[in-house]
Amino acid sequence: MSDETLRDVQDYYDGKAGHLFAVEDRNWHLQSRMALNLDTIDQHAPRPADRRPRVLDIGCGTGFLLNALAERGYEGIGIDLSPESVAIAQKRLEELGVADRLEARVGSAYEPPDGPFDLITLTDVLEHLEDPRACLKALRPQMAAGGLLVISTPNRASLAGARRAVAERFPQLGIKLSLAPVDNWQTWGDLESHAASAGFVPVSRGGIFFRPGGRVGSQIGRAYRIDAVRRGEMALSRTAMGRFGFYISLGFRPIG
Repeated sequence: MSDETLRDVQDYYDGKAGHLFAVEDRNWHLQSRMALNLDTIDQHAPRPADRRPRVLDIGCGTGFLLNALAERGYEGIGIDLSPESVAIAQKRLEELGVADRLEARVGSAYEPPDGPFDLITLTDVLEHLEDPRACLKALRPQMAAGGLLVISTPNRASLAGARRAVAERFPQLGIKLSLAPVDNWQTWGDLESHAASAGFVPVSRGGIFFRPGGRVGSQIGRAYRIDAVRRGEMALSRTAMGRFGFYISLGFRPIG
């Protein structure tokens, strides 16, 4: 990624950090997609008997996922290219009293910290990389044997993806898009191909559909606190229809 593009992406997320943190507890979009990632982690991540599991959260943002992993007993590192996001994430870890075992720092997806890690997560990251395969190849040596890699992105093969394709092909229609400077949505097949090139095989696949955003999403996001709502969406995510959900999450294990 060029220095100019990197700065553009960093500025984009620096500008969003405060708002994203402020609305996260009532935003369905964030809660739902992170619930999908946590469902993958809870089902497939290894849990060593003699120590805390170790995580590398790439694209940790303001620390929503790190917060949830802290509650599950993880130690490790979250990295993000946005200093504003990292500052918020680190502060919340300190306020949780877990900064002795989890930290957030500014870092690059292409140059991960030294492992081994039992869990590596890339949530809303791969679509912002110009060379996703280089990132995954850099992560492979840092993964513990039997570890879990979780990748989640917006899905190009979804209704939202179709709307985006129409908007980009026919700008005269005036369809508005809200995209980061680099925002290459992926599919199940894309993620599996990228992972295979770096020595990973899939162990789980999921996708979720209902994606209200903006003010509507912030208002009805409160409904996601209801257990039956969360369970219903997770059940749907595991069906074959998940391939066409707006947001997809796949789990992988290293080969060998």
